[in-house]
Amino acid sequence: MVNSPSPIQMKRKRGIARYLVRYLLNTFFLLLVLLALGILSFFIFPPFGNEPVARIVLVGADEPETPGAARRSDTIMLCAARMNGTGATLLSIPRDARVRIPHHRGQQKINAAFAYGKIPLLKETLADPDLLHADLPYFLIVDSKATRAIVDALGGVEVNVAHAMNYDDAWGKLHIHLKEGHQRLNGEQAVGFLRWRKNNHGDGGNSTDFERTAHQRELLTGLSNEIRSPRGLLRLPALYMAFRANTQSNLNIRQLMMLAWCASRKTDSNVVPGQMRIIRGTSYVLCDWRKGREIWENATR
Repeated sequence: MVNSPSPIQMKRKRGIARYLVRYLLNTFFLLLVLLALGILSFFIFPPFGNEPVARIVLVGADEPETPGAARRSDTIMLCAARMNGTGATLLSIPRDARVRIPHHRGQQKINAAFAYGKIPLLKETLADPDLLHADLPYFLIVDSKATRAIVDALGGVEVNVAHAMNYDDAWGKLHIHLKEGHQRLNGEQAVGFLRWRKNNHGDGGNSTDFERTAHQRELLTGLSNEIRSPRGLLRLPALYMAFRANTQSNLNIRQLMMLAWCASRKTDSNVVPGQMRIIRGTSYVLCDWRKGREIWENATR
C-alpha cells in the first residue's frame, strides 16, 4: 500500500514550487532589465563614439614555416561598419599585391608588411595615398587556431565548396579532403577550406589570390548567417570565450557586439581588382588601387 503525502509534506512541496517560480520570474525580469539597459547604453554611449563608420583592418596570420619565424598576413580585409544600421562593407586585398612598404626598399608583396612590422606597419602601408589612403583605428588578428575554435564554438559553418579539395602535406600537418557542393564544415575543415592551394594530383587547378579571397568571404558570410540563427544565438557565450582566447584586437566587447549586429544586417563583399603578373620569376598581383580607393571611400562615407 502506497502512503499518501502528509499535509505537512504537501505544504512543503507547494512552498518549494512557489519559491522556484518566484526565482525564475525574478531571474527573467533581471535579464530583461539588463538587456534593456544594454540596448539603451548603445544609444546613450555609442560603442564607437561619434564615428558614423567604424573602420577595422582584419588580418589572418599564416602558419610560419619554421618555429619562431615571422608570420605574414595570409588574409587582409578592411571592414567599414556603418553605425546607422545599414550594414557593413568588406574589402579584400590580394596577399600578393605588389606595393611599396614604408621604410623598405623596392616593391614587395603586401603580406610582408605584417611580417616586418605587424599591425602598425601594415596600417601605415594601407594609409599610403597611392594605395587605399585608409585610416584604420581598429584591428583584429586571427589565425588557424582561432578559426578552428570559433567555427567549433558555433557548431560548424555552412559554405559552398566550388570543387573537390584533396591535399595532403604530412610535413606541414595539413590534410584537406572536401567534397564539392554545399555542406557544413567543422573547425578543422574550415581551416582547410581557407588554406587550400591545389590538389595533390593536379585536378581542380591551382587557387589564385582572388579565389582565396572568395573563400575567405564565403566563410565570413557563413559565420554571419550562423550567428544570426537561433542555434547560433544560444552558442554566443561559447563563441565569445573562443574569440577572446584566440584572437588579438583593440576592440572591446561592446564594439565587437556592435560589429556583429552591423554584419548581421547586410554585408557587401568586394576585392581590390587587379591582374596577376610574373615579375623576375615572382608572381604578383598588380592592383587597380584607384578602383580600390573608390570602393573604400564609398563604404566609409
